[in-house]
Amino acid sequence: MTYVTEPSPDLEARQLRALLTMSRELMQVDKPSAALGLAGRAMAELAHIDSALLLVRGEINECIAFDRTGRPGAAASSHDWYRIALARLDGGPDQGAMVDPRTMLVGVPTRHTMSVLAAGWTDDAVPQIWDARRRLLGTILELCTATLGRISARTALENLVSVQYEQMAGSALTHADELARRDEAESATRALALTDVLTGLNNRRGFFVQAEHMFKLARRKQTGCAVIYADIDGLKQVNDQLGHAVGDQLIQDAASVLRESLRDSDVLARFGGDEFVAFVLDDAQPRVILARLQDNLRAFNLMQERAYLLAVSAGAVQCDPGGGMDLLDYVESADREMYLHKRSCLH
Repeated sequence: MTYVTEPSPDLEARQLRALLTMSRELMQVDKPSAALGLAGRAMAELAHIDSALLLVRGEINECIAFDRTGRPGAAASSHDWYRIALARLDGGPDQGAMVDPRTMLVGVPTRHTMSVLAAGWTDDAVPQIWDARRRLLGTILELCTATLGRISARTALENLVSVQYEQMAGSALTHADELARRDEAESATRALALTDVLTGLNNRRGFFVQAEHMFKLARRKQTGCAVIYADIDGLKQVNDQLGHAVGDQLIQDAASVLRESLRDSDVLARFGGDEFVAFVLDDAQPRVILARLQDNLRAFNLMQERAYLLAVSAGAVQCDPGGGMDLLDYVESADREMYLHKRSCLH
């Protein structure tokens, strides 16, 4: 019997870079087959699957099988994993559940699941490897599902516009109404692409779309600004001990407290997992915001009856409007400050 051993830090770094590359490539594809091909390649190269089955509900309704090379192909309901994957769509096992010693189910989002991936391996592995595979497959599935949804929405919108344009040709007023509806649908699609589904905050892309504009404005006007990077403490323990549904509630609670600690004009985003970032203007003392955040966390823990205590580590950096650093540099600097704070609290 073959066992796969614990992943190394170098391997995890390579996997992260590969996921970032996959994310950029998915943003450029406009066909489901291309998105599925990228997802299959990532599953084969990063998670080393021997086979997999993807089910996506809703208007997309995909049922795709992947071989050990990651090549996708149409699958039928007679597939060995179809029933267990369908049961997960209908509220079955939790995220990352093991169907048998060598088969894993992953669904996204955790609640109101829209897509499920069943993956199998011929080799056994240590628990750390299974946990790493769960995270990898969850990220790959989330990126692939979001891309398929974007392509489906765009295709449906283009078809709708084409049909209605032909029907209403010759009527200037009706045609103008159709263009207005198209603009509204495109705006809604764009907003969805910039929003984190779980918290309703900006996602990473949405953050840079808004914050880059404000950062450039601050530079032109020589206005004070700052970047704050925050990380939820103990999310993994909550997921492991209380389940991912409670973990999702913890993430939503953290997002709410962070939002209350900032002004409406500040840009707040969930970067993914347990990490958040904020860009604030006209604040020469970002430490004041960090103090307000800690006060709000204490108030939340006193007032809310939860099975966990909400704790957040945060770091802040003041931006130099006349300096040469770009916004990403300040985000990375605030991230380092956050980890310094987290390490100091552990000692």
